Amino acid sequence: MLSRTLSREEEAELARSNKKVKGITHAEFNGGSRDSSPSSENQATGFSTRTSFKDKLVGEIPGAFAQAFDLTDHMEEDLDSDDENGQASNSVCEGQVKIKLSKDTKRRIQGPWSKAIIVKLVGKTLGLNYMQSKLSQLWRPEGRMDCIDLSYGFFLVRFYSKEDLERVIKRGPWFIGDHFLSLRPWEPFFKPLTANVSLIAVWIRLNELPIEFYETEVLKEIGESIGKVLRIDSHTATEARGRYARLCVQVDINKPLINSILISHFEQVVTYEGIHKLCFSCDRIGHKIEACPYTIRKEKESQAPAKEDLVKQTNGEDDENIDLQKVDNMSRIMRVR
Repeated sequence: MLSRTLSREEEAELARSNKKVKGITHAEFNGGSRDSSPSSENQATGFSTRTSFKDKLVGEIPGAFAQAFDLTDHMEEDLDSDDENGQASNSVCEGQVKIKLSKDTKRRIQGPWSKAIIVKLVGKTLGLNYMQSKLSQLWRPEGRMDCIDLSYGFFLVRFYSKEDLERVIKRGPWFIGDHFLSLRPWEPFFKPLTANVSLIAVWIRLNELPIEFYETEVLKEIGESIGKVLRIDSHTATEARGRYARLCVQVDINKPLINSILISHFEQVVTYEGIHKLCFSCDRIGHKIEACPYTIRKEKESQAPAKEDLVKQTNGEDDENIDLQKVDNMSRIMRVR
């Protein structure tokens, strides 16, 4: 078949069709202006091939998780605390002996655990095999990962790859279901019986937040009034969802939860997702009202007449003295499954 000579118009059209289309990178997508339309964001097909669904749903704040939960190595501190030349800090009582380990010995026995973390699932108990299976699915380590049951809900997870350990720390916080997975670096002399978890990460919702507050820095400032902000739902940050703002913050379970925020003259109610064992007496997490240590302590310290008044209130004989403000606060601390 004889080839036909192309006209100038056909040559120009062929040249245009062979030009490469400039791709949209992850950085360009996140760095776009706030004025870009939602439709232009949805057309960035290159984003879906480079980022998982979780990454699109949740906006990471680099270093926030590791910094908030102090995920630093304490091994070197212990090496300097009690060497052969140091002075004994604790006196020895009758029937007790004391030994001192050298720095070299400590370094040798502690070295294998330098790439290990101690984890605990807050609010739920899992067996060893199930926990190891869930962590493997959650973290997908490239190298070997061992899981050891330390009792009392604590597990020691040892990585054989430094990159796997760093990836787990940097990409936190982690959840199994709606339960927070507490992480801490392995530390010498760790005793599960006396260890506790006081700082946890929770997702909060700011329902019906006015649209003008849907800006990353403003959302962070609002979240910081509750606790350290760890993540911001990227749908919230890009104004794609206007019904509520969603933030992941660090809270202290030993302190009462914040139930509302006053922004100038505007009151914003705070809703907590997946809160387990929330006490409506002291507004703290970790126990129910029936076993509230703060309420029990106050009852023991109160005088007998005050106790009788309390019984009257519970029996409905003195309903007019019920603290209406407390009832209002109880209704505001809502739980979302």
